[in-house]
Amino acid sequence: MAESMLILRMCSIMLVLGFSEAKMEIITSKPDLLLGENAMLLCKAGGEGDITWQKDGEDAEEDQIEKVDETSSKLLIRNAKMEDAGRYTCLCDFDTGHIDHTSYIIFVYERPSFGETLAYHEFLEGQDVVITCMVTGKPVVEVNWERDHEKLHSEAGRITRLKDNSLQINNINRKDRGTYTCEAKIKDRPIFEKLDISISVNVPPTAKIHEEVKKVTAGPETNVSLRCLVEGVPQPNIIWTVPDSSDESRYKYNSDKSELIISSVVRSDYGEYICTAKNKISESSAMIMLDVSEHPVAVLSQKKMELEPGQTLSVSCNVSGHPMPALQWVRKTNNDHLLTVDAGGGRVRMEDGYVLVVDNVTSSDGGLYSCMAISPAGNASTDFSLQTWPGKASQDVRTIGRRESSSPQTPWLSKI
Repeated sequence: MAESMLILRMCSIMLVLGFSEAKMEIITSKPDLLLGENAMLLCKAGGEGDITWQKDGEDAEEDQIEKVDETSSKLLIRNAKMEDAGRYTCLCDFDTGHIDHTSYIIFVYERPSFGETLAYHEFLEGQDVVITCMVTGKPVVEVNWERDHEKLHSEAGRITRLKDNSLQINNINRKDRGTYTCEAKIKDRPIFEKLDISISVNVPPTAKIHEEVKKVTAGPETNVSLRCLVEGVPQPNIIWTVPDSSDESRYKYNSDKSELIISSVVRSDYGEYICTAKNKISESSAMIMLDVSEHPVAVLSQKKMELEPGQTLSVSCNVSGHPMPALQWVRKTNNDHLLTVDAGGGRVRMEDGYVLVVDNVTSSDGGLYSCMAISPAGNASTDFSLQTWPGKASQDVRTIGRRESSSPQTPWLSKI
């Protein structure tokens, strides 16, 4: 009898020892539950017994618990709420009298979101600006800022992060433009969302022309280029304001209209040219004066005349150009020496500033006379031929040898 009792006790001890090696476990596919999701916790006791559930030390709701079999039980979480987060404990009072338990922590979260956070901002260069990141999420959301996929570091006095997780940039400039990333992360969990925020920095336009005055001489082969240096963001549109007298059919522009090319420049192109750069921020203008000179032109009233001795010669020469050229009459001698015609009251003289007059013509007055137009834009001349025949020589014609002229344009002229 004693032997039988010993065997029974040893069997009981073996059962207890054997069962104590059985491992209780809770199995779930979702340790982290998104708000509103469903989840199941399966408790496998590893032996028969009475299985109960607790949450944070309190008995779980009965409608959440379902018995699977004598060794298993499940707890259901439906439409997860924040208060469903916590420690779930499965307890088993085994038929052998042994009690064991195991626990599992369920984390419930609301995914981070950015609400009405703007994903695009435009700022004016030089402003102090704030870039907001309005984040919601539960239980606790941490916010970090990135730029170009790297953590954004503060710059003392210029770039700082505010208490509400907004980013403040003082005196914003062009180098601050680009994409900034706001990262919202559930604390202690690899659960995060990112929002890219594009920053554009606008700059008021500026228009500059390095020359105040551009001087050219008109002519069919003369082309002039007017360049306007323009900056600004957004890229400014360029408008040229030109003199009313200029013919725009001879204009050409480069692709952005920063360069105006005028072909075959004429005098009527003279005037102010204004380059205006305009964007949605403001506008700016610069002006250049185009000073167009014209080559002198000399036109005779007639090219040739035949006179008898004693008659009077009168021939006019009209000159034009810009600036207005000075007019000189000269006589060409046989040795190619030039004699200037005096504007005084002699027999051979210039009247009214453009008329060549020779009183009491003699045979020695015959020859070539040249009307010369002289200006900084150049010189022009045209010849007049006087034909006479022998007669009594006039005593009023005097020739002065070659001398230096007071005019810098005609140092080679002598005076009649």
